[in-house]
Amino acid sequence: MTADTRPSLPDQAYIPLVEIDASERLRAIDSDYAAMIAASMMEEGQRTPIEVRKTGKRYRLIAGGHRLEALKIAGKENAWCVIVKANDDEAELLEIDENLVRRELSPLDRAVFLAKRKEVYERLYPETKKGGDRKSDQTEKLFGLIPSFTQETAEKLGLSSRSIEMAVARYTRISPAVRSKIAGTWIADSGSQLDALAREASDMQMRVADFILQWPDVRKVSDIVRQIKGNPPPPAPEKMEKFLSFWRKCDPEEREQIVAYASAQMPVIAVESGWKKASDYHRREIIDFMAPQLPGFEEDQAA
Repeated sequence: MTADTRPSLPDQAYIPLVEIDASERLRAIDSDYAAMIAASMMEEGQRTPIEVRKTGKRYRLIAGGHRLEALKIAGKENAWCVIVKANDDEAELLEIDENLVRRELSPLDRAVFLAKRKEVYERLYPETKKGGDRKSDQTEKLFGLIPSFTQETAEKLGLSSRSIEMAVARYTRISPAVRSKIAGTWIADSGSQLDALAREASDMQMRVADFILQWPDVRKVSDIVRQIKGNPPPPAPEKMEKFLSFWRKCDPEEREQIVAYASAQMPVIAVESGWKKASDYHRREIIDFMAPQLPGFEEDQAA
């Protein structure tokens, strides 16, 4: 490989911490996590660079907020940095993607980042947006080459299209003030309860958020809404309702096992129940099956 064909490496440098701007980040710093990284840095140094871009005489952080904070805690003066060439939207997309690949994101955090990613991606590629401007022939050709937000995000982050759409829906249907209030509470970690909250009107969402802050041990949105409205608790399900609820969750093989077990426990009742509900055709089949098994069994006895 010649020098002309060798791929260029990104610019790297050791930059003073005081020259790196880390304000207006999309995600707050977890001080405990930063302290843990700092402890490692004091022993082994900075093993992974942070990403920045040049803005005037200073640098703006793109990725590596916890590493930057850890360097400050560890008493370091300079940070090993990769200097990225990116505009505002491209830099924001890089920051979002760094957070989205982190496994410890709560469902609420993931919803926020995916919705922000959608906004930025569609600013960068407006032709992929539903109802976007595709008037020119050139734009129409480009549209076929540039994947939609959902398709590109699913491929890049290894998420299903369905999970991306659900996360964005959570973000758009829960008001910003409510999202701010419930951040860090138990409901931020429950996708199903966030969906239940999103189905409520905005004023009820705020009342539920206030309730969660005051009584954090109540962990079901339907119970919270019921208490806010002053409705009585629903009656406890009867035994049959519990069984039917369990039955609906079973797959065909599990249902067959239940039937086989129940029939073995009460064969007479099972046969009698089956006979009464059988059509004439199925009764004929039962008789044809039973006759060879029981010598002397006659059709008039079965009838």
